Amino acid sequence: MWWILILSTCLHSSWSLTWYPPATLNAMRGEQIDLVEAVNSTYTPIWTKRNTVKNGIAVDDPESVDSIDSEQSPINSVDRDREPLDEVERIEPRQWPGKPDILPTRSTAPFTTERSLPPRSPQPTTLAQRDPSAQRFPTAPPSTVTIDEVFCDFGPAPSMPLCEWQNGNGALDWASGTGMGTNWLGGPSTDATSSTMEGGYAFLETSQIPLKDVKFKSLGGLLHSPQLGSTGVSGTCFMFKYTMDGLSIAGLRVLLHVGTDEFSFKKEQTEELPEENITATVPCEPVEIVEERVLWHAQYYTLGAWQQAQILYTYPELHSIIIEGVPVDATDPSRLYRGYIAIDDIDLQPGTSCVGFCNFAGGFCDWNNDAEDDFDWTISRGSGNPTTGPAMDSSTDRATAGGYAFIDSSFPRRPGDTAKLISSSFPATMPDAPMCMHFWFHMFGFGIGYLKLYLRHFRSSDTQLQEIWGLSGNAGNAWFMSQVTISSLEDFQLVFEASVGIIGMGDIAIDDISYGPGACPVSPQVAAPISRDCTFEIDECEWINSRDPDRVDWERVATQVLGPRNQRKPYSSGHTINRRNEYFLGLARLRGGSRTSGGGTAQLVSRKMKGSEEPLCITFWYFMFEPFIDSTGPSLGVLRLYVQAEGDSSRAKPIWQLYNNQGPTWNYAQTNINQNKDFNIVFEGTWGPNRASGSIGIDDIAFYNGNCSVKPMSAVVHPEDCSFEKDLCGWENTTVSDNDRAVMWQRAFLTHRPAQLLDRTFGATGDFVFFDIFTTNKESIKVQLQSPVINASPDEEFVCFFFWFAAFGVEESTTLRVIKISAEENEGESEGEQEQPLWSLTAKGLNNPRPVWMSAQVSIEARTPYRLILEGSASNGGFAVDDIKFQPLACASKANKIKFIYKNTRK
Repeated sequence: MWWILILSTCLHSSWSLTWYPPATLNAMRGEQIDLVEAVNSTYTPIWTKRNTVKNGIAVDDPESVDSIDSEQSPINSVDRDREPLDEVERIEPRQWPGKPDILPTRSTAPFTTERSLPPRSPQPTTLAQRDPSAQRFPTAPPSTVTIDEVFCDFGPAPSMPLCEWQNGNGALDWASGTGMGTNWLGGPSTDATSSTMEGGYAFLETSQIPLKDVKFKSLGGLLHSPQLGSTGVSGTCFMFKYTMDGLSIAGLRVLLHVGTDEFSFKKEQTEELPEENITATVPCEPVEIVEERVLWHAQYYTLGAWQQAQILYTYPELHSIIIEGVPVDATDPSRLYRGYIAIDDIDLQPGTSCVGFCNFAGGFCDWNNDAEDDFDWTISRGSGNPTTGPAMDSSTDRATAGGYAFIDSSFPRRPGDTAKLISSSFPATMPDAPMCMHFWFHMFGFGIGYLKLYLRHFRSSDTQLQEIWGLSGNAGNAWFMSQVTISSLEDFQLVFEASVGIIGMGDIAIDDISYGPGACPVSPQVAAPISRDCTFEIDECEWINSRDPDRVDWERVATQVLGPRNQRKPYSSGHTINRRNEYFLGLARLRGGSRTSGGGTAQLVSRKMKGSEEPLCITFWYFMFEPFIDSTGPSLGVLRLYVQAEGDSSRAKPIWQLYNNQGPTWNYAQTNINQNKDFNIVFEGTWGPNRASGSIGIDDIAFYNGNCSVKPMSAVVHPEDCSFEKDLCGWENTTVSDNDRAVMWQRAFLTHRPAQLLDRTFGATGDFVFFDIFTTNKESIKVQLQSPVINASPDEEFVCFFFWFAAFGVEESTTLRVIKISAEENEGESEGEQEQPLWSLTAKGLNNPRPVWMSAQVSIEARTPYRLILEGSASNGGFAVDDIKFQPLACASKANKIKFIYKNTRK
């Protein structure tokens, strides 16, 4: 009769049932459970009406009762996808604005996988966590590894190329490589471990196109970890390094795979159990329940640079980690271009290894209550008062929900009482490496107080706390993500301070503290103590357009005006939410002009900022792209950043500058600000002739304390750099004329230019300097253009003077020279003795009907202040000069190598 029972099971599989141990239901109700300790536990079966054939064995019981509807939750659900401020009670200073801010809430939207995953229903304790002797399986239960076995640095010649990690069902495969062996195949040139070409890494080459007739789970590459057991209450710290570069990359994600992972096993690990442990074999296909949750993602940050990533997560059951590298869509033209996504130094450590991270599942981690405040923060799994506090932590999954930290505002608390939560100490951040701190907050109830985040420097014990984030008032019954840049020139601590409002129905909670690399604008916007960071998602954040007679403004623009391949890709915030990048600030066209019309300048001016002895760094993202460049060269325009000191009527100081096309993607920028006086920051955009439809935009402005370098390096600018678009930039004529006719360097314009020469910068009719001399007696006349004083920099022993020139003339006497003179007057030296010739060229052989721009450069010793002189002489002809630029370090010239080779060939 046993075969009849088996057959009936297959025909009526819709009535097969699954049991849940109380441990799992308790976890669903918010109680903290560590299922590692659930082995040999006893429980009473609770049934749910659902098809669950596990490992080929159907389970049934005629005495099942009280089915539980999996669509209903025993705890009131909270809408985490609503817009914030749905239930705002009142508006207070530095509180929530009149119009809602954009605050991301928890979401796990699919990225590139072909199908979205259904919500996870509660699962029983996994087979690997139960006592095998009490279970009956046709094969051995899945084996798990310790966290130490997951480590992989992809050594230079590993016997196991991907260690214990394995490729999954992705369209692309991860491969091991080295800079020496696979850089030419598309991988990075060095590894992260040793920064050498011999070191190993794993990478995806993203320009590959998969077969169209094969269906893959991911359009990219999936790298699966070995099977892992419960993380325990303290969680697991997953650490690795990654780098991305190229136009064909789209992103990198880390996924949590729930349950058994078929790609986490090696064939030789499969082991049959003895026959006495097998009671039945049922040919019915088991129902596959697969779910992958996004733990972390990273898209564009610093292309080509290795970066550290850390992820703290908890999960009580069998699982695996998947690293997914994703290219752009196969239909995207960028897919034709090579790119890579590479990882290195994968490691899993106990949760305490993620310093400063905390999800409050098992306590306060390395955060502590202040002994000198009015009361303490406490840990909760869910509010006991429906009129205030969250129903559960910021997780979207009740089965894995942990705890959160909160202040209880009920009796005996009084209005104004404060509680402080203090982090462990952090080392000083590097000048170019601030941190972006992320956390979730919940401020719901009547009479909510304030929540503030402070930075405590270790200068002295009584150092004043520096407020870097703060909100007050009711935000609605939802969890919201926040972020703020963390930087300090010395060791520091972070301090959360929360206060009790007017009555005891205003609890405040925080959860999921984490950190990522790089600066980020304060979110929500109104939480910034000083209104200077801006994402432009709501408004211009007190940045204003200066009314320019050219009638051009900076305007908030929806990303939809850009093509799909040019739209902003979220930067590497290291968080799992989908940041909204729906708006940016774009340079508008002349009113009434077409999209391809050129000309016009717009200035975006910040509010007044206080000067300080401490260095300040500004970061932002920029987009400068022209889809078509004609034979005359790029013509898009220029983006500049100025510092205008208060009370200084002189020309604003340029601190960052880029010209023309910079590619079809958004790029990261930063530059240093050193101002003792109060000042304003000015973003200036100027259209060139722009013969094709192009765009100039900025986004996500952020500030932090630190003496950062200029990025990209090509944006380095000095006050003496000049393209002669508006004036001579401080350069001046010093020519002494011996006759009535003024002979000097002149600025070109439409009707006054030699040989119909177009300028070098934009290919336009003008905006360069030149001299053009003709004498009847064939005597040469000299003209001089002198630079402003160029001050020595302690960090620059040499600089490279770079410029473009065009020659026109018929005589060898037409000459251009670069001369250095000291800015300090030395007694006993004549003017001629102070001159140091650096560079010289005659026009012989360069006379063309249409002059051609050519580049030149010369290294200059810059230990003391100096001036440069552009000296021209001619009797019939001249030179034009454009795009003068001073660059750090000596010029990378090949002239010395050429001479060396020539000398050796004569021996």
